[in-house]
Amino acid sequence: MSLQRLITPSRELEKQIRKHVIEVRDYLVTCGYREVVIFREARNGLVYCAAWELVDVPSDTNLAIGYGRVSQDVQSKGHSLSTQVRHELELAAQRGHVLHYFYVDAGVTGRDDRRPAFSRMMRRAVQGDVAAVYCYDIQRFYRNLHGLTTQVAKLHENGVALISTADQNTDFSTGDGKLLMYIKGIIGERYLDDLSRTTRDNKLSRAMKGCSNASWPPLGYCRGNCLDCTDPNGRGYCPRFQGPELWRELGDEPQVFVPHPVEQVAVQLAAEWYATGRYSDSDITRLLNDYRHETEDGEPLALRPKGQPGRVKTDRRFRKDSVRDMLLNPFYAGFVVYREMRKDKGLRFQGGKRQNPYGETRDSVNGKGTSPSNVILFPGIHVPLIEPELFEQCLQVRGARGYRPHNAERGVERVYPLTGVARCDRCEEVWRGTAARGNVRYYEDVGRVQATADCPVRSVRAEVLEEPVFNYVQRLSIPEEWHPGILAHLKDNDEGRNRRRQKRSLESQLRVLKEEHRREQISNSDYVQTRRRLESQLRQQSRQEAQGQGKYAALLEDFPRLWAAATPLERKMLLRCIFLDVRVLDGKVTGYVPRDPFAPLFAAT
Repeated sequence: MSLQRLITPSRELEKQIRKHVIEVRDYLVTCGYREVVIFREARNGLVYCAAWELVDVPSDTNLAIGYGRVSQDVQSKGHSLSTQVRHELELAAQRGHVLHYFYVDAGVTGRDDRRPAFSRMMRRAVQGDVAAVYCYDIQRFYRNLHGLTTQVAKLHENGVALISTADQNTDFSTGDGKLLMYIKGIIGERYLDDLSRTTRDNKLSRAMKGCSNASWPPLGYCRGNCLDCTDPNGRGYCPRFQGPELWRELGDEPQVFVPHPVEQVAVQLAAEWYATGRYSDSDITRLLNDYRHETEDGEPLALRPKGQPGRVKTDRRFRKDSVRDMLLNPFYAGFVVYREMRKDKGLRFQGGKRQNPYGETRDSVNGKGTSPSNVILFPGIHVPLIEPELFEQCLQVRGARGYRPHNAERGVERVYPLTGVARCDRCEEVWRGTAARGNVRYYEDVGRVQATADCPVRSVRAEVLEEPVFNYVQRLSIPEEWHPGILAHLKDNDEGRNRRRQKRSLESQLRVLKEEHRREQISNSDYVQTRRRLESQLRQQSRQEAQGQGKYAALLEDFPRLWAAATPLERKMLLRCIFLDVRVLDGKVTGYVPRDPFAPLFAAT
């Protein structure tokens, strides 16, 4: 499980959510409802989203829909699902409505509409045969002012009334009703902002103490509650199953993950193999799947990846993606990860690219796997499974491979400089490189491959597209007066972005360090030592940036010579800087669309 999850839920929280779910199930069954579909259900009882339907619907009645929600908040005891259902059913009966459907979101925030049951409830409500939607309170319906007003307006446009049991005499389509709705929307939004700020502070405090913010231990660790073990790989796999408890708590902090006696073998072996530089992620995946661990009884035991709670599958196998993520996880080296909250709310994916939790890039040339600068590592209080030196060696091996994307067995360079730059003039889809045909490089039309366009040419050999582009670029002569503007444009390449990310990360660590010192959470000697180290790294980053600009200035003096001496990867970077598009029609280059700084040069050519 990734380290990018929210705060580890306590046992009290799990019990509270389970209690809500069981109560509403029992109450709805007694009221004549049946569960028709479960949109999402977590085995640990933290999330439950479902729809319930009344079995015997009376004829000639006004149909309505009920909605109930509780968040992952222990403080919501007074707003239990059963309480919400009871009040909504009573008010609907008083008004002559029959709640045909009842939608339930348990363990889901009301900040937005990314709620399985809520989304389906809204689609059902606007179909034309529903008179009203009942909720316990406006804040159970939505906790965001903009979203609240938008969804209520959608209901009113379709002739559906929103009725709140807490404000049962209020018509939210009138001026007074809208005023009350706005006030409650602002209060709910302010509550979430305060809760978010408190959560960030708690996560930072936990990380500073060395406690993980993961909700489920990663491969190689377990909770240590052996007597009450819920791990699907427990019985017959772990020798400590239903043995003495090993977990410990630190005051109000969650329990500390402890090494799993069998799973840790997979982590250690993967790191040792990868650090040699002779094995890829795929190789290690095959080795782990074929490896047999000898138990204390001398019996061979196949290693398994981390399973899901409540799902026991003995035939699970390692996958390449999970092995890669494991080798990039600093938790195994004794660190915990903290991400500063940004405007993107710490999303794990940005632009469809997977982020590296360590803060390094998987491929600095292509921009794949780039992680934000808000990643901070703190020493953990858990037992590391691999040495920090070994983990760093694995990162160095991966970084070296990231700049040389080629097939070592075939010796064929797999660099496609026109990928993402070449674009079909007919369907406007990009052309991408592919090596699916042995040792020969090809470019293929994405629109034709994905069946979104009916272009006559599916693919062409790489040299057919690259040769005219390369010949055209070689003839370019960049005037000296253009150098400052082009330098400013080149600063935005992958290398420059990576340096800026690292610089922002160091600045962030420095801010956290100063805050720790202000709160007297760190000694003066440690503060001075760490501050000097961070400031030294910042000065080094500034020197590297200046050196990089000087290097670009020297290269621009003779651009044709630069192009002739450039490697395929360097050519790819230069083409991305120069061209916005290279137009391709029926497998042939037909034109060029330069970026703004280069447009006058192309016009002169």
